[in-house]
Amino acid sequence: MHKGYALLVVLYCCVFSAPSVAHQLSTAYLQLSSQTNHSNSFDGQLQLRLYDLERSVGLDTSGDGELRWHEVLERQSAIVSYIDQHLKIDSQATPCEIQPQYPLQFDSHFDQGFLVINFSAICVGDIKEQSLTVTYQGIFPQDPDHKLLLNIDGYSQHSAQNLSAVIDQQQQSKTFDPQQSYVWQTFSTYLYQGVVHILIGTDHILFLVVLLMSCVLYREGGTWYAQHRLVPVLKSAAWIVTAFTFAHSITLTATALNWISFNTRWVEVGIALSVLLTALNNLWPVLLRLGWITFAFGLLHGMGFASVLGELGLSSQHQIVSILAFNLGVELGQLLILLVALPLFYLCRNFHFYRWLILKMGSLVIGLIALNWAIQRL
Repeated sequence: MHKGYALLVVLYCCVFSAPSVAHQLSTAYLQLSSQTNHSNSFDGQLQLRLYDLERSVGLDTSGDGELRWHEVLERQSAIVSYIDQHLKIDSQATPCEIQPQYPLQFDSHFDQGFLVINFSAICVGDIKEQSLTVTYQGIFPQDPDHKLLLNIDGYSQHSAQNLSAVIDQQQQSKTFDPQQSYVWQTFSTYLYQGVVHILIGTDHILFLVVLLMSCVLYREGGTWYAQHRLVPVLKSAAWIVTAFTFAHSITLTATALNWISFNTRWVEVGIALSVLLTALNNLWPVLLRLGWITFAFGLLHGMGFASVLGELGLSSQHQIVSILAFNLGVELGQLLILLVALPLFYLCRNFHFYRWLILKMGSLVIGLIALNWAIQRL
């Protein structure tokens, strides 16, 4: 008994210390637009989070923990030098000259401050007829999960081709050919990001886990019993997964297309409360058929996924492909969670410790974690 409590204390301490905002990413944005009057030039704009630059370059010159705009301007030359070292644009394997434009500017996305650097990229030859390589190596030493969202407008001379790609630590260089179509690359990029972002979304994982805990049990006379037949377990899990999938697909798509819009802060609070209430339902069951509650809470989780997709951005030319691929990626990640959690719960369901340690104490710990999230997100 004491060992069980010790295990719970360790688990609680490890997860309770996790960040309260599960979807905030370290993201930079790079926009390249071909100039109409010059066939060898791009107009460019790079946006970097001030927090990331502070860790990489050092912007807080006063050292008081408060970042002020005049401090950013004082470090302007260091910032430009950092960008020059970590951002390369090559046309037909020949480096383009990046010419920054002053003054630097400020912008805000998702309650985060960004430094905006406008520039011109002067290349050799007609950029619409040559291969283009973008290499970015910034921020990764400080944050391995950092990503650069790249958008290129009007690249091909033969079609109004707009390209999108995500540069991360694993692949820090992207090469494009103006004669090729990049629908499949867009699809695979957003599919991968969908898988990644449910697997790093702790609140989504805990929501699914706490729902699946009771799938291997049935309740009778106020007591939980192990479900001895596999078919009811699979039916229960199928209802949960289907309801969650259908619900979050609706709101993810609608939010990504700007058909609906909700304050992301309250969406994050709602997601935390969905985990809390579902965990409490395991402790004091009110609803035994979980399909409808899963659907209702799944609508909130879909808005949370949409906020991630909003930070990544949508391909301007392949918008629907981006949304579809990201959504499918989320489903694949969800399936991975299901394939790990459900067999484990099914194998352990007959043991007495399952109802006490996994269902009751596990739900209690998850509920406390979710309560902590809800308070911090308010």
